Amino acid sequence: MRAKIEQVEPQFAQKLDNPFKSILQELRYSVPSGYRLRVSLLDANGRKKRSDASADNWSPQSGRIEIRFEPAPEEKNVAKPEGFRGASKSSSQSQRFGEEFSGQSAPATLLEIEIKLLTALDHAESTPGWKFVSLKKFRDEILPSESSAPGAFQATDVEWQETIRLAIEKRWILVGKVPNPKSPQFPVTSIRLNRLMPEVQAVLGQPKKDLGFHPIHIKGEPLSAIILRERR
Repeated sequence: MRAKIEQVEPQFAQKLDNPFKSILQELRYSVPSGYRLRVSLLDANGRKKRSDASADNWSPQSGRIEIRFEPAPEEKNVAKPEGFRGASKSSSQSQRFGEEFSGQSAPATLLEIEIKLLTALDHAESTPGWKFVSLKKFRDEILPSESSAPGAFQATDVEWQETIRLAIEKRWILVGKVPNPKSPQFPVTSIRLNRLMPEVQAVLGQPKKDLGFHPIHIKGEPLSAIILRERR
């Protein structure tokens, strides 16, 4: 059986952790205790490879490697999606958030980056003159600006992209297609908040509404697959 990306990345991190820390110490850079090395395999455009993809789909000639340090998880009972930097730092805030909105069925494991993502999309949808929010513009321009302001929440492009993917899988964000006025043959991929979801309502401070809506499962390609194609 061929190895997958999610299996190879931890192996790289394990083998590089001590040598990399030693090199940094020689260069007079200290790594705080409790931090571990995280390795992500990226494509030529700097986008993270799918975790379930075969490791053969990445190569040093055409791909990139992102190396960073992140706090090692301390609590085993707190759910932390793989690939997020700083999840342990935001776990206490996530728990407080869940307690505050417990009456609205909001999960207690919402991460700070998920809250920031949903809030940013809500602001983008409220932009005067915007009829829709382009996935590409939101991913490549709006979210990076969320991390660039002084004192703002810090996240890498890879973390934002992974958070978008997970939000689409959880149906917090809905994906669609809208006509492209400049190139009609290439519709624009648009995104919008699924404001019927209790998690979204809780983040936006809206009361839970039961509109009698129940999702219908439609056969075919998952909407999240659109995002994966966009990233290739």
